[in-house]
Amino acid sequence: MAGALGIPPATVDGLTRKDEVLAAVIQEATKAPMDPDLYSPGTTVTNQALQVIIDGITINGVPGRSDPAPEVLEDEPDDFFGTFDLDLNSLSDLRDRRLVEVAQRQGQDRFRTALIAAYNGRCAVTGFNAAETLQAAHIFPYNGPASNRVTNGLLLRADIHTLFDRGALAIHETNHRILVSPHLDVTPYGVLGQDGRKLRLPKLRAHYPSVAALRSHRDWAGM
Repeated sequence: MAGALGIPPATVDGLTRKDEVLAAVIQEATKAPMDPDLYSPGTTVTNQALQVIIDGITINGVPGRSDPAPEVLEDEPDDFFGTFDLDLNSLSDLRDRRLVEVAQRQGQDRFRTALIAAYNGRCAVTGFNAAETLQAAHIFPYNGPASNRVTNGLLLRADIHTLFDRGALAIHETNHRILVSPHLDVTPYGVLGQDGRKLRLPKLRAHYPSVAALRSHRDWAGM
């Protein structure tokens, strides 16, 4: 893993203890000194330390690595069971990207679960409660695991989520009124912006959406 993060082999060879290698890997992944609390008896790599490394890769990426160009699909060869040349560099890139994808997916699952609990399983705009249609919407765009906070999210029905992400629907940051783009007035969504309708807020005030995040989104949407 040290090599995959761009730490020179000579540097790794110069580290005499496992905890020194772990500290070097965490520092390279997170771009910050290692928290001493991550050390463990026997210098084993704990799940907590591994999660810190994955989160660091998610936020900062892997030095010197970029996504490969899109694959061009070709007709399958007649010899389907023929030899297959392994590109070890590509495999390493794929594994790095999979680590990032797993971290994002797991974080998104937890984010949605937290929002469902906060909003009592109902869309914050429509009150719709079919769980299969409810999605975790980021108010301020996703920018790593730290973005997955309840105060930076809204539980929205899939179509409302799309309108929100496209800037056709916004929420006023102080009075929580639902704001709808004028071009939606001739659609069934127009009613959401009428009669002073307001966002359905979470049960706990500590889970209310961030004022700064809502204002940023509303300004971006031009409402």
